[in-house]
Amino acid sequence: MNSPLAPSPPIPLCDARGRLNPEAVGWSSQPRVDCSLPGNLGRRKRWNHWNICTPDWTLSLIQADLDYVGYGAAYFLDLGSGHHVALNQLSLLARGCHLPDTPQGGHAFEHSRLQLHFNEYPGRVRLTATSPNIGGQPLHLALDIQRPAHLESVNLVVPFGNKGFHATCRQVGLPVTGSVHLGARDYECASGHSFASMDFGRGVWPLYSQWTRAVFAAPGGIGGNFGSGWTEHSGLTENALWFGGALLHLEQAVQISQTRQAHLAPWQLCTEDGQVELTFTPRQAHVARPRLGLGLLYADTHEWFGQYDGLLRNALGERVPVRAAQGWIGTSRTRW
Repeated sequence: MNSPLAPSPPIPLCDARGRLNPEAVGWSSQPRVDCSLPGNLGRRKRWNHWNICTPDWTLSLIQADLDYVGYGAAYFLDLGSGHHVALNQLSLLARGCHLPDTPQGGHAFEHSRLQLHFNEYPGRVRLTATSPNIGGQPLHLALDIQRPAHLESVNLVVPFGNKGFHATCRQVGLPVTGSVHLGARDYECASGHSFASMDFGRGVWPLYSQWTRAVFAAPGGIGGNFGSGWTEHSGLTENALWFGGALLHLEQAVQISQTRQAHLAPWQLCTEDGQVELTFTPRQAHVARPRLGLGLLYADTHEWFGQYDGLLRNALGERVPVRAAQGWIGTSRTRW
């Protein structure tokens, strides 16, 4: 007899032929889907995107398997000085790119120019990365990312047209400790003010796609994840707020727009009912445009890093102020 406390077995994302399982569609506050992707050779997209935000610096690490190519990327930005380094590395047929089928699995990207390791332990992730030359400097980092048992996440499966679909797990506000060693300088995580976010994505995508995503986290378990572009016409959203680590899923759209046509102009994020009223003020920005096949395949990504200020309302309608919360906004346009 099964214990009533035993976790339910994961729901398969696909059947043996790679067709979307209707029972997997929808959202939950805990991972519940096995995201293995049989069939659909050449159209499968798998990635894990990690971002570390602190008051003084930010770090983005991406590992992706696009069937025909693997992709590893590291980007480090000193928010005060604007000094930044970036490295994008491709791997034919995704050699050395190892990704799991569930959000809680370890993963690694192995290449002579860039090594990323995410090792899973109970309640935490040990992140190490090295590169002999990123922007002319060696990079070594070691970070511990906590996954508190009470912290909920956005877990969403959305069908696309023409038999496509995508499954994601958004984990936000994960406390981080450790340091980054870049060249001759060490960058430490600010205690109690450094947070990680993870975007776990597995799906079968169309050739053309685009989306926008916004993320922030603050002490006290306050955080937010908002997105648009890939969930349209599905009746589902990835929009969510966290209060004390508990997730409040938002059914309504969150409008995300830049106030004027200027590189570092502020952004406004709001809902019609006033549950979200935020201003995002960028401090620095980053553009990545990897190309493959003479430019026929590409992923154009723009990211802004800065802070969020404004007002949220929790499930009881109570006002929750947000002041100088660390976060980012990203937009992507792909032909892949």
